[in-house]
Amino acid sequence: MAIFAVFALYVAFLLRLLLFSRAPGSERSINLIPFASIAEYLSSHSSGIGRVAFANVVGNILIFIPLGAYLSWLRHRAAAWPTVLTVAAVSVAVEIIQGVFAVGASDIDDVILNCVGGIIGIFTFRLLSVMLREQSLVRTGMAVLSLLSLPVWCYFLFVVRLHM
Repeated sequence: MAIFAVFALYVAFLLRLLLFSRAPGSERSINLIPFASIAEYLSSHSSGIGRVAFANVVGNILIFIPLGAYLSWLRHRAAAWPTVLTVAAVSVAVEIIQGVFAVGASDIDDVILNCVGGIIGIFTFRLLSVMLREQSLVRTGMAVLSLLSLPVWCYFLFVVRLHM
């Protein structure tokens, strides 16, 4: 039960961060060229852009690690590829919604980075499964990790103002 409760908080955080942290119509840009934004970040010598770049790249990876882990837990017998495709589908859906409602920049680089995060989450879950071996221990491990992350998700969801 703890895993599902924390997963629900995580999903609420994702929705708030990715879709509801900006006013509709506030921002609309689309980049369909892979690695263009990342290359722009790397070629910029401005310290302000460097901080934004770091936050964007690392943030897009970090926020999808839990999704990969939770989806792997929910589909523990499935191969990794269907889970990667689900993570990619969620990321693409978010980017499309952001573009349609102008609540963020739609960027293929975000999809790529989100997928990297999801893959890290999948491999982290697989590593946990190998280390703990028994399904009941894996479930307990996921519950403990979920409970440990609960204050973080509550903090981000309820305390931090996510106006980007």
